Formats: sequence, C-alpha cells, structure tokens
Amino acid sequence: MKKIKYLLLVLPLLLFISACEDYITDVDPLIDVVQDNLLTSESQTEFVVRGVQQRFATVSSQISCQMDLLSDQMGYTSDIASASFPTFEEIDKGAIVLNNATTTGTYRQLGELRFFADELVKRAGQITFTNTALQTMALYNGNLYGGIARYYLAIAFGLNQNQPGGTIDAGPFIPAATLLDEAIAKYNAALNATTDAYSKRVVNSLIAKAYFAKGQYAQAATFAANGMASGDANFNALNSDVSNIYYWGFAGAGRVQIHVADRFNNYITADSKETARIKISSVKGTSGKTYYWQTKYPDKGSAFIMMTWKENNLMRAELILRGNATGDALALVNAVRASYGLNNLTTVDLNALIVERDKEMFCQGTRLIDQNRGAVPWHLAATTWRYMPIPQTERDANPNLKGL
Repeated sequence: MKKIKYLLLVLPLLLFISACEDYITDVDPLIDVVQDNLLTSESQTEFVVRGVQQRFATVSSQISCQMDLLSDQMGYTSDIASASFPTFEEIDKGAIVLNNATTTGTYRQLGELRFFADELVKRAGQITFTNTALQTMALYNGNLYGGIARYYLAIAFGLNQNQPGGTIDAGPFIPAATLLDEAIAKYNAALNATTDAYSKRVVNSLIAKAYFAKGQYAQAATFAANGMASGDANFNALNSDVSNIYYWGFAGAGRVQIHVADRFNNYITADSKETARIKISSVKGTSGKTYYWQTKYPDKGSAFIMMTWKENNLMRAELILRGNATGDALALVNAVRASYGLNNLTTVDLNALIVERDKEMFCQGTRLIDQNRGAVPWHLAATTWRYMPIPQTERDANPNLKGL
C-alpha cells in the first residue's frame, strides 16, 4: 500500500517536470540576438558593416576627447560645478592609475572595434558573393576600420609613460611603430578594395596621417599628395541621439566637465573672424574664474570629424616647409583660412603652421600627436603619462604582460 501511495505522489511530479521541459524548449527563437555563424552570409553583410561603423562612432570621439584632455588643448578642474570625475583629473595631470575606469573602458571599446573590423574581413573571405558590391563594401570597411583601430591603439595607449603601443587578442605588447605599420597595411588593403575616387582620397589622407604620427615625413608626402582635395566632404563618425558624441556628453552642452585651454579664447580675441572655426562658450567657476568649453559639437548626435581636406592641406604645407615635398605651403594654408572667410597670411613657417593646426583640428584628437612627435613641447613633467596606460584588467588577463 505504501508503494502505491508513493507512486501516486511521484507520478504527478514526473508529469509536471515533463511539461516544464516542453514549455522551456517549445518557444520561439530569440529575436534580439543573432547566432555568430548566421552573420557569415551575403544577406547579413551590410548589417555587420553597420555594426563596425557604429562601434567606430562610439569610440572615436571618446578616445579623441581623452587624448585632447591629456594634451595641452583641454583641461579638467573641480572649480567647474558640473565637473566631478576624478578619472578625468588623472588624465589631465598625466597621473593615470592603471585601473582608471575611464581609460579602461576606452581600451575595451577600441579592442572591440579592432575585433569587429577584423572579423568582417574574415567573414568576407568565407562568403561566396553573388553581389560584388557587397563584397567590396565588406573588404573596404573591414580593412579601413581595422586600420583606424590600430592607429588609435598606437597613438593613444602605452605600456609605460613614454612607451606607446598596445595589445591584440591577449598577445604580446606591440610597439606603436609596428601598430602604425599594421594600420598602413590595412589602409592599403582598403585602397585596393575600392574604386571610388573619394574613398581613395580619404584613405590616402589617413595613411599620410599615420606616417605623420611616426615622424616619417618623406613617406607621408606621397600619400598626402593623393589625399583629400578642396571641397571634399569630411570623413566623419556618425552619431545619433542614442550614440552620443563624447565631446557633447563630457566636454560640451551635455555636461561641462572638460574645458578648453584659454588660448582658444585668445585666438578669437586677436581675430574675431576665428569664431568661424573655433566654436566655444564660457562658464563661471565657483571661484569666479571664467572657463571655456567647446561648441564645435553642439548636439548629442553631432558627427565627429575624423579627417578633412583642410587637415590634408596643412599636412602638405608642413611637409613642404620641412623639405619633404614641393609646392606652395602658404597657398595651401590660405586655402584653409579662406574657407572660413579669414584673411590670408603673408608668410608661413613651421611655428605658424603648428598654430594653424591647433586652430583647425580643435577638438579632433590631433594635438597629442603633435606633442608626441615633437612638433609641440610637452606641457607636463617628464615623468607623466604621455599616453593612456594599457589598463590593469588587460595586464592581469594577458600572460604576455606579466611583470611588464
């Protein structure tokens, strides 16, 4: 009798478990995730390309703003009431701890951009395309953004205060010069993947920019000569109200934590026409001191400017002044100034050229490059970080970095 009672108790439980299994397994497929292997198909190629471009949009302004903060172009002070991030203060002072949450997050997102871009190229090699335009799109974008990720890794991060470079896939430390060579190789692959004239000019300018960062000006001259031309649209990272541009969120109308150096207001005081390209507003600190902040990116969805024909002109002008190229440096500089309605300069030398770069590439992440290539003196003590450190999380997870 006891056995019968026991069976009567267990049987409903078994039926319940069986019913639960049917309930758990008999559901529709998830709609907010995609299996990785399903992305390796011609029909999903454009979707994957957009994903790479989106990661570029979120990280490019983020890393550039932090580079500007580390340089002498921007600063941080708790005197501004809305400023409360000690991680920004560390960057500004070049006293960056390895577990700085801001730089750690940026390194991770940059690694994601590199991975997504490389995966796009890998997928393109595994797909049998019937639409050659999609294949071109995949190869061009995968190599372009793979190059950009390596470029940023080389110029923005370092193992030590004066040792730039980074890591890929938990591999050994890669010095900046090697990363820039890899970036240039990726850019050249992007050049070979497209026949579009504008895209080729953009990539040539990016290659010249990478050689600038290396201080290899003779090589830069070849590519700058074939780079972006007057009237070309900017090469931008497109943002939206969802993917806010970092300058707006932390150094602009969204929240003023990071301010620009006083000299930008001085530029405008000296020549009011400079307001056409130097966009700033002001805020009073709690001490009564006036600080200036950028309005170049006025909205949360403003596009971040990565490369322009004007920067290419100024690269070419510098190369001429350095003796690495031939041409009229003054005419190249004045063409940039004329686009804003500024008066022509009568002469130009390297010092004046660097000032033009300071004004033109305001809030574009290039000032730190100019300082680290020796075109502008370093503004902090010799012992400070000139790059953002490879974060502690990477050092702990990567066996190649143990003890370094």
